[in-house]
Amino acid sequence: MSIKRKILKELGDILKKIRRIIIGIVSLILVLTAGQVIAENLPTQKLSRAVIKIDSLSCGGCFSTINAGLSSLEGFSGMGANLFRKLIAIDFIAPLTPDKLTQKLSEIGYPGNLEYVDAILEKESFAYLESKRTGLGSGGGGCCSSGGSPGSTNQEATGQLKQSGGSCCKLPGISQPTEIF
Repeated sequence: MSIKRKILKELGDILKKIRRIIIGIVSLILVLTAGQVIAENLPTQKLSRAVIKIDSLSCGGCFSTINAGLSSLEGFSGMGANLFRKLIAIDFIAPLTPDKLTQKLSEIGYPGNLEYVDAILEKESFAYLESKRTGLGSGGGGCCSSGGSPGSTNQEATGQLKQSGGSCCKLPGISQPTEIF
C-alpha cells in the first residue's frame, strides 16, 4: 500500500506540474492576445472627409486639375467627385483643414462652398476602397497618372530626375485614388 500511495503522490505531483504549465501557456496566450488587441485599437490620426460644392465642376478634366492641385498638400489622402451634383469629397488628415482645402481650391480656379465635414473610418476612405478594389496597396495605386509606381522617378527633358506619383502614399500602406463617386 505504501508503494501505491507513493505512486499516487507522484502522479498528483506530475498533474500539479502539468496544470501549472497549462495555466502558464493559457496566461501567455491571453497576454499576447490582449497586447495585439490593444495595438490594433490604438488611436490613429483622425481621417476626415470634406464635401465641397463647386459650381464650375463639369468634367473629368476639372476633377483631374483639382486632384493635381490638392495632391501636394500635406494631409491629403484622396478624393472623389459627383459631377452631376457638382460635389467633391476630399479625404484628409491633420495638418490639412477644410479652410486650407477651400483656399487651395480658389487658388487653382475652383472656388467652392464647404457643405460639411465628417470624421470617417479608414475603411471608408477613397484610398482604402481603391486599394481593396484593385488589390493594390502602397506602391501600385490608381493615382499615379505617370504610369510609374509611387516613388519611382522619371527623367525630365532637362536631364533632372523628378518624383512621379504626386499624392501617392501619404497614408502608410495606402495609395491615393482619384475616383468619381
